[in-house]
Amino acid sequence: MDPRLSGHADLSVFHEGGERLWLAPYLKDSSFSTALEEMGFKLSYPDIVQSMVYPGDAQLNMCICGDKLIYNPRTAVYNIAEFLTFSVGLEPVKCRQGYSKCAVCVVDSGAIITADRGIAAASEKAGLDVLLISPEGVSLEGFDCGFIGGAAFKISREAMAFTGRLDQHPDRGVIMNFLAKHKVEPLYLTDAPVFDIGSGLAITEKTVSHN
Repeated sequence: MDPRLSGHADLSVFHEGGERLWLAPYLKDSSFSTALEEMGFKLSYPDIVQSMVYPGDAQLNMCICGDKLIYNPRTAVYNIAEFLTFSVGLEPVKCRQGYSKCAVCVVDSGAIITADRGIAAASEKAGLDVLLISPEGVSLEGFDCGFIGGAAFKISREAMAFTGRLDQHPDRGVIMNFLAKHKVEPLYLTDAPVFDIGSGLAITEKTVSHN
C-alpha cells in the first residue's frame, strides 16, 4: 500500500454489516485482526494481491448504502460483490470509480454525498437522493485533494462525524442543508479544515438512554 494511504481503512477493511468483516490478506494474524476476533467478529480474507498502484489498492473499496452496493465491477473483489448482490440481494449500482467507498459519504440508507459525477448519475438512477459537490475542499497530504467519503462517517443515526471543519469547503452551505434535510447533525472531530483519513468504520454500537 502507498505509505500515504496505508492507514486508510476503506482500502484494507470492508464491513459487510453486523459481525462480518473482510480484511486485506496482509492483516491476517495481526494484532488488529486478533483484537477484532476477540470482540466476536467473523473475519474473511479475499484471495487478492494488493499493490501500491491503482487498481491494486482498491479491491475492497465498495460502498453499501441501504439496500444498494455502489462499486466498480472491474476493480472490486468479484466474489464479495457477487455474494452481496446475488445472495444477500443488494441492488448493484455500478460505476467507473474504483475508489467508490472513498468517494461516497453515506448520509442515510437513501442518500449520499459525492463529488463523482458517474457515481451521482448511477445512484440517482437507482433511486438515491444525491448531493453532487465540488471535488475541491477536502485535503489529503501528498495529493491534490481527498474524497468526502474519506473525511466523513456516521457515528449514529442522527450524527455525521467530519475529520475537520467545513468552513472553507466551497459547498459548505449545500452540504449543511442536505444534512438538515435528512435530519443529520454534523460533528467536527478537529478544528482543522476537513481532511481525508480513509473514512472511519463504525463496527460496534450501543443504545444510550435519554431518561
